[in-house]
Amino acid sequence: MKKKYILFALALFFSAISTKATTITIGTGTTTNTTTGYPAPYGNWFWGARHQFLILASELNAAGMTAAGPINSLAFNVSAVSGVALQGFTIAMKNTATANLTVFETGLTLVFTPQTYTESTGVNTHTFSTPFMWDGVSNILVETCFNNNSFTNNATVFQSTTSFNSSIWRIADNSTVCGNNTLSGTSSQRPNMIFDWTPSNTPPTSNFSSSSTFTCSGIVSFTDLSTNNPTSWTWYFGDGNSSTQQNPTHTYLLNGTYTVVLEACNAFGCDSLVMNNLITVSTGVSPIAASCYPTTLGYCCGFGITNVNFNTINNTSIDGAEGYSDFTCQQTTVFEGASYTLSIGSSAQSTQNYAAWIDFNNDGVFNNTTERVFTATSQINTSGSVIIPTGATLNTPLRMRVSADYDFSVAPTPCTDLDFGQAEDYTVIVTQNFNAPIAAFTFSPNPSCSGTVCFIDQSQNAPTSWAWNFGDASSSTQQNPCHTYASDGVYNVTLIATNANGSDTITQAVTITTANQVLAPSCTPSTLAYCCGYGILNVNFNTINNTTPDAVEGYQDFSCNKQTTVTEGNNYPITINTGTNNAQDTRVWIDFNNDGVFNATNELVFNAPNTFNPSGNILIPAGAVLNTPLRMRVSSDIVGTPQNGCTNNDFGQTEDYGIIIQPNTLPPVANFSGTPTTTCSAPIQFTDLSTNAPTSWLWYFGDGTTSILPNPSHLYTNPGTYTVSLVVTNAFGQDSIALINYITIVCPNTMPTTGIITFTDCNGSLYDDGGPTANYSNNTDGVVVIQPAGATQITITFGAFDFENNFDSLYVYDGPSIASPI
Repeated sequence: MKKKYILFALALFFSAISTKATTITIGTGTTTNTTTGYPAPYGNWFWGARHQFLILASELNAAGMTAAGPINSLAFNVSAVSGVALQGFTIAMKNTATANLTVFETGLTLVFTPQTYTESTGVNTHTFSTPFMWDGVSNILVETCFNNNSFTNNATVFQSTTSFNSSIWRIADNSTVCGNNTLSGTSSQRPNMIFDWTPSNTPPTSNFSSSSTFTCSGIVSFTDLSTNNPTSWTWYFGDGNSSTQQNPTHTYLLNGTYTVVLEACNAFGCDSLVMNNLITVSTGVSPIAASCYPTTLGYCCGFGITNVNFNTINNTSIDGAEGYSDFTCQQTTVFEGASYTLSIGSSAQSTQNYAAWIDFNNDGVFNNTTERVFTATSQINTSGSVIIPTGATLNTPLRMRVSADYDFSVAPTPCTDLDFGQAEDYTVIVTQNFNAPIAAFTFSPNPSCSGTVCFIDQSQNAPTSWAWNFGDASSSTQQNPCHTYASDGVYNVTLIATNANGSDTITQAVTITTANQVLAPSCTPSTLAYCCGYGILNVNFNTINNTTPDAVEGYQDFSCNKQTTVTEGNNYPITINTGTNNAQDTRVWIDFNNDGVFNATNELVFNAPNTFNPSGNILIPAGAVLNTPLRMRVSSDIVGTPQNGCTNNDFGQTEDYGIIIQPNTLPPVANFSGTPTTTCSAPIQFTDLSTNAPTSWLWYFGDGTTSILPNPSHLYTNPGTYTVSLVVTNAFGQDSIALINYITIVCPNTMPTTGIITFTDCNGSLYDDGGPTANYSNNTDGVVVIQPAGATQITITFGAFDFENNFDSLYVYDGPSIASPI
C-alpha cells in the first residue's frame, strides 16, 4: 500500500528553483584526437562514423547532476575544425546498466534528428528535438552517427581519459555505417561533453529491501531504495519502534509477524510504502554450532538458492547475494528409515551443482561421505529423495546444510567457501520409526554380461534384517549383497525387509547374458578434470540410441547393455551429441580383430576434430571377427587431444559399446567417387564406396588403362572427358557402375598481354594473363580468336569478373573488329 502527498506550502518556491536549467560538464581534459584518429564525433577521415559514449551515474553525480530530470542539449568542444558538412548527423541516448562498453547497444531513443551539420571552433551545442529523460540512477549512453559520400579529415575535439571502456566506434567508406554493429575500435578516451539538464521537481517514490523476511535472531537490516532523491526517512518497524536513519538495523525482541513502513521525503513532498506482514520472527530451539560456515566469495548472476522445500520446510530466500544464511529456526520432524523429497530452487540463468548434508551424529561436523544426503550436478532447479538412516541422534535438533554454486566451480563441500552461490542451514529432528518396512532395492548392471550383480537395499522405515532370494537357489542376509550367477537367464530376485513392527516383500527380474560379454579392453581412459560441459550426451548408431549426462560421469562401459548388430561391407550413420558449449575432438574405434587393443591405423573408424555434435558414416570392413561381441569406443575431449584410444581425457570422456558383426551373404552394390573430377595435371584419387563387402575390384579409367586396387590413384596424360567404370565382385555375385564423362582434364588458357592468338579446341577455359589465381597485368590489350575447325556455333559460359570501374573492359564480338558485336 502506498500513499503520496505534496507539501503545497513549498511547491511554488521549489518548483521555481528546480525548473532552472543547469550546465553539467563531463570531462575537463585538454588532449584531442588527431585528424585521422578516433574517437571523433565529427570525424570525416572515413565517409561515415558511428560512436557510442558511456557516462557513469557516478560521474554525473560528481558533476552536480544528482537527480532525475530531462537533458535538453549536448555539446562537444572543438579544438580545430575540418570544415566539411556532415550529412545526416544524429544523436540518440538511453539509460543503461552497462559499466564498460564492449559492443554496440540497441534500444536508444533518437533525440537529435538527422541534420546536415558543420562544426565550428569552440563549444558546439546540439539542442534536442525531444529532451532525454535521465532516471537519476542509471548510466547514460550517447550515440552519434553521420554518413557522407567522401572523406577529408577529422575535426579535433577535446577529450578526457576514463578508467573504463567509455568509447566505441564503427568507421567505413560505405552507406551502412549507422546500422552496422561491427566494431572498428574501443578506447578509454572520451570526448568532453556538456549537458543542459533540468532537475526534476517531483517527490520521492518510496522503496526498500530487508536482509531477510524470516529471522531466528530477531536482527533485520533495512536498505532504502527510494528514488527521486529523498532527504529524510522515517521507519516504522511494526513493534512500536521507529528510526530516522536511511538504512537502519533493528532487533525484534518477540516472536511474531511485523508490518514495516517507510516514509521518504524531499523538498517537494513525501511518499510512504507499507509492507504488510513482511518480517517473521521465530526464536526456537537451534542445533549446536557448526564447525564451519561457508562464505560467498563473489556473488554473481543469480547463483545460489531461492527456495528449499523439505517435508514441512518451505523457505523462500533471495539468492547468493545474501551469502551464508542461517534458517535453523525453521524446523521439520522426520522418521528414521523414511524417504523424503528435497527440492531446491534457484534464479540462476546457468546450471549449478547442489549438495546437502545432515549432521546425524550431532557433533557439529558434516562428514562429506556418511552425512551427505543429496547431490545434483548441472541443474538449474533440482529435486530428489533423501533417506533418513537408522542410527541418527534421535529427538534432538540436527543441522541440515544445503549448498549451491556455479556448475564450473569446485563442487560444494560442507566447509568450502563458494565462488558465486551460497549455503543455507536448517534444523531437522529425527524421531523413532514405528512403521513396518516398505521393501525396495536397486541393482546393477542389468543386464549383466559377467554374471555378477550387486544389490542395494532402498527399503524405508528402518528395517533391521534382510532376506534375499536370488532366484537360483542362492540367498543372503546381507543388507547390500553382490551375487554371481552361473548360467544365463532371467532370475526373479526377492527381498524381505523386516523390523520389530513387521516385514515387506518385493520381487524384481534380473537378466544374465554372459554370451554377450565383450573382451576386456587393454585400457579404460579416465576423465582427469571435468569442466565446462565437455563430454558425450548421446550416441546414435544403428539400433543404439543412448542418452547420458556429460563427462561429469567419467568413463562409462555400456558394452554389455548397449549392443547392436551390423553387417560387414555396409555403411552405417553415426551421430554423437556433444552439446553446443564447446567444439570437441570426437573419435570412434572398433576392435575389429577382438584383441582388446584399438589400432590407430585400421580401427579408427570415425574422426571429427574441432566440431560440435559430429555425424558421419562408418563402413564395416570385410575381415573383421564375425558373430562375436566387439568393443566400440567413443571418445570426445578438448580440441587438440591425441588420436589414441587409451589416452586419458582432459575435460571430456570415453564411452564403450558392443558391436556384433554378421557375415554379408549378398552380392556387392558398386559405387565410387573420385577427387578431383576436373583438373589439368593432378592425379585422381578414386575411392571405392561399394557395399556388401566386395573382395575384388576392376577399374576402367576410360583412357585404355585399368587397375585392380580397391582405391587406386590415376594420372591422365591427355585433355578430354573420361567415363570411369568399376566392377566389384564377392563370393555371392558381381555388380558394376559407370559414371559417364565423370573426369574432365582441361588446362587453363590465358589471354595474351598483347597481340592475337587463336584457339582451335572445342572446349576449354579462358583466364586473363594472371591465370586462375594471380592478378592480371596492367595495360594489356590482347585478343583471343576462338575458331574450332568446322564449328557452326560456340557456347561461352562466363564465370567471374573482377573489374575496376572505368578502367577495365572485355569485348566479345563475332567478326574482325569490335564493330561486329554478337
